[in-house]
Amino acid sequence: DKQEFGSEGKESSSLGEVFDMAAYRELASSKKVVAIGECGLDYYRLAEETKAKQYAAFEAQIALANELNLPLMLHIRNAYRDAYDILKTHARVKGNVHFFAGTWEEAKLFLNMGFTLSFTGVVTFARTYDETIKNAPRAQILSETDAPYVAPVPHRGRRNEPAYVSAVARAIAEIRGEPEETVLEALVANARRVFSV
Repeated sequence: DKQEFGSEGKESSSLGEVFDMAAYRELASSKKVVAIGECGLDYYRLAEETKAKQYAAFEAQIALANELNLPLMLHIRNAYRDAYDILKTHARVKGNVHFFAGTWEEAKLFLNMGFTLSFTGVVTFARTYDETIKNAPRAQILSETDAPYVAPVPHRGRRNEPAYVSAVARAIAEIRGEPEETVLEALVANARRVFSV
C-alpha cells in the first residue's frame, strides 16, 4: 500500500485518504522534488466511503502541483474517467500517468490534455496495451519498471529491478515497429522534458 506521512513523520493513512497540504508544501519546496505524486484515484478493492476522501486528497495534490508549477505523477487504477474529470476541472499542470493500464479511448483523454503515459514490464508479455503504444505520439510515452513488481520478460516471476527498464523500452520499440535507438532517445528526452531534469 502507498503510505502518507504527516508533518511529524508518522504514518497518517494508507491509500491517500489524508493529505497534509502544509507538510507536503514544505517537502515539495526542495529543489530535489521534480513532481507531485504518486497521486490520483485507486478504486481497486475500494470501500465506497473512501472515494470522497480520495477525491479531496487528489484535488489538494493537484492544487499543490498548480501552486508549485510541478508536474503530476498520477497513480490511477480502475478510475481513469473520474481522474480525468477531476484533472480537467482542476489541473493547470501536466505530468505522467504512471503504469498506464487503460484502454486506447482512456489514453486519448490524457494525451489530449498533454500528459504522458508510462508503460511497465507488462508490455513484454501482455498484448492489452499494444493499441495504445502504437497510436500514442512518441513524444508522449515513457517507460518504467514499477520495481519491485511486474518484472518484464525474460525476468518475469522474479523481483523487478530498475535496470530492467531497457526490456520495457525494447518492447515499446518492437510494438511500435520503430528502431530501438529512436525510441530510447525519445523516452529519455520525454522524461527529461516532463520532469525538467
